[in-house]
Amino acid sequence: RYLTNNKILEMSTQETNQIEKQGDLIKFKLSEPEYNPKTYFGRTMNLLKVQNPVYSFAKSSKIEAARKMVEEHMELEQEYQKQNKPMMVTKERANELRSANYLVKSSIHPDTGKILQPWQRFCSYALINTPFLFGMVLTKQTTTNIIFWQWINQTYNAILNYSNRNASSETGIAGVGAAYFTAVTSSIYIGLKVKKMLMPYSNKFKGPSQLIFNFIINFTAMAAAGILNSLVMRSGELKDGIHLFNADGEDTGTSPKVGREAVIKTAATRIGLALRLFVPTLVFFVMEKRNLVPKNKMGKFFLEATVFFGSMVFVPPMSCAVYEQYCTVQTKDLEEKFHDLKDAEGKPITELYYNRGL
Repeated sequence: RYLTNNKILEMSTQETNQIEKQGDLIKFKLSEPEYNPKTYFGRTMNLLKVQNPVYSFAKSSKIEAARKMVEEHMELEQEYQKQNKPMMVTKERANELRSANYLVKSSIHPDTGKILQPWQRFCSYALINTPFLFGMVLTKQTTTNIIFWQWINQTYNAILNYSNRNASSETGIAGVGAAYFTAVTSSIYIGLKVKKMLMPYSNKFKGPSQLIFNFIINFTAMAAAGILNSLVMRSGELKDGIHLFNADGEDTGTSPKVGREAVIKTAATRIGLALRLFVPTLVFFVMEKRNLVPKNKMGKFFLEATVFFGSMVFVPPMSCAVYEQYCTVQTKDLEEKFHDLKDAEGKPITELYYNRGL
């Protein structure tokens, strides 16, 4: 699996390149993303791999085994990096390590190291949200239904966000509670308000068009609640700024300018997340118009579940990938306090880095 016994460390670059050309081993870095995070496609693929619904069913023993495999490999990888030599593994081993790493990222909190319960993992997002889409897209939008489905959707979002929060986050229980209250009340209020605004035209929403009626109500409510929730949860970053780091990972201070940009971009992605309602709405609308919906109840249910699940698997990663999570900013574009920064060698620092969040 590895070319061990210090053979790689004793080889020249030309020799390691020759081994790679033979096809038996490949140069491999688990510390680097599988896909290029600088491209939209790369960011989408990386998120899709981490949010694989299959990982929802992984048992603790399997997760612990994956964690051990990843940790042992990372230690070995660091040894090779110290010697400025590439690690060489078989393609099969590389795939095995990638899968283990994705399982660890999807199931273990990165700060606390604790294994998350299945319903707390982002990989469970598609499975748990699929019934919510049934309720929002296919049920009649009565006052009771709007209140119930918006409440349960925002409650699950709050549980997911709280379970995966940054351990060093300054947002306490009061802040989380305020964000949850804002999301629930705003989604319900806006949903009911939009329904009231559309009621004079409700006679036009018959048959397949009823799906459009349901979509407008729930999309507006979800998008608005998502935006408000982001703004409330990260209000501290809007006011005080976000932490910026140099190439060595040292904290250089906070920038309110970058903080506002990061929060606004994150809030904007919540509009994209709400579009998970659009795909099934469009599919069912076209199928009903063309009389393609299965007459058999089980067949109809299977089709609906497949479309909803597919939308939940692909739309959220595609929405979150619009902007980079780990960003670079030029110091000349920042506040004046960042203009004269120097690195350990006394050279001017021209770039800083920050985590925008998801």
